[in-house]
Amino acid sequence: MVKMTYNGRPFDAKRFTRDLETKMIDMAMEAMEQKARGAAASIVDPETGRHADVFVDRLPENAVAIRTTGSPTFARLLEKRLGVGRGEVEVMNAADGAQHPKVYLAHASEDKARIRPLAEYLMSNGVEVWFDEWEIEPGDSLREKMEEGLGAMTHFVVALTETSITKPWVAKEIGVGLVRQIGDQSRFVPLLIDLDPAKLSPFLQTMLYLPLDPADEAQRKGLVDRLHGISRKPAMGSAPRHVQSVPAGLEGWSPAAIEVGRHIVETSEQAMPVDPIVTLDCLEDALELQPDDLRIALLDLHDGGYLREMNMHGHYAPQPALFVEFDEAFMPFSPREDAIVLANRMVTGGERACDTARMAGELGWEPRRMNSAICYLERAGAILSRTALASAPWRAVQLLRTDDTLRFARNHA
Repeated sequence: MVKMTYNGRPFDAKRFTRDLETKMIDMAMEAMEQKARGAAASIVDPETGRHADVFVDRLPENAVAIRTTGSPTFARLLEKRLGVGRGEVEVMNAADGAQHPKVYLAHASEDKARIRPLAEYLMSNGVEVWFDEWEIEPGDSLREKMEEGLGAMTHFVVALTETSITKPWVAKEIGVGLVRQIGDQSRFVPLLIDLDPAKLSPFLQTMLYLPLDPADEAQRKGLVDRLHGISRKPAMGSAPRHVQSVPAGLEGWSPAAIEVGRHIVETSEQAMPVDPIVTLDCLEDALELQPDDLRIALLDLHDGGYLREMNMHGHYAPQPALFVEFDEAFMPFSPREDAIVLANRMVTGGERACDTARMAGELGWEPRRMNSAICYLERAGAILSRTALASAPWRAVQLLRTDDTLRFARNHA
């Protein structure tokens, strides 16, 4: 009689089928992750001229979340490359701050000499301007270049003059600008330059236009302020302590979720995959939060790919994403900055496989700090790692340098 075994146990068809399904799902998820990172690898962020970090985090129900430190423009390009819908790639809060406004400056060719100084003034005051003579080279397709400029803008600005309101081409540009405003894709800003408002079309007369003398410094400054979104309201004072803003980088999380994340990273001894395991009961004892708020916080962090539920119902362990983002807010070190240092050490070293303990010793980092940097690099797809059953206190016993490591280090040089 032949006895069949599977993983050292008597063969169980149901367990075998379940394990096979799990393995197939894992392979499919890995393929999705590789596709996302591969698509991102070929895109240079138009805002910075560099490759942006892209994180692919696993979510419940066999889904993934794609997040990037790149600009909104980079996110839209990545969505197009992946063939997913607008907004599917989440833009994280980048350290570089707000993006510059981008203006498409529509005007009549006859007005160019007068409008050019205005375009130069906007550029010198932090407003990126699409101005045809700066963008279109001999041999370029006029239509394609203009569509490119119109697609990237945050503001459509049109110089309305005695000449421009008679030009069919300017009228077509105005039509595109109005459509984009209706679709909430950009703002429409009509500039009235030495023109009687009565000469505008009935539709444009109903809009709030901005009278402008291109040579008037005060009026030019007012236009710059509007484009940068500077409000004419008086400055707002600080909020009361109990409603002050959340730590930078954690916007969008509930106060309860932030408290849970803070508790986990501050109590984690080594940032290992099950360090720590938390439950609703232990969090109730540790945090001054209502049970319902805690339940929703755990659900939010779980559904966002920051916690995973263990085999025991109600027991949660941290995912790398939680250490990456919450360590940045609450720990005395920066996972992002440490990841850059670690990647540079790996690139400049002569070995492809770096011993984790030795590297940490050279950097003077405890396991907690080293493992957080590893989480960042793994989440960004910038390294490969080798693990072992007895790898503690390290998330990986060896870190493998790849071409992605080189690109990561160069992008953050």
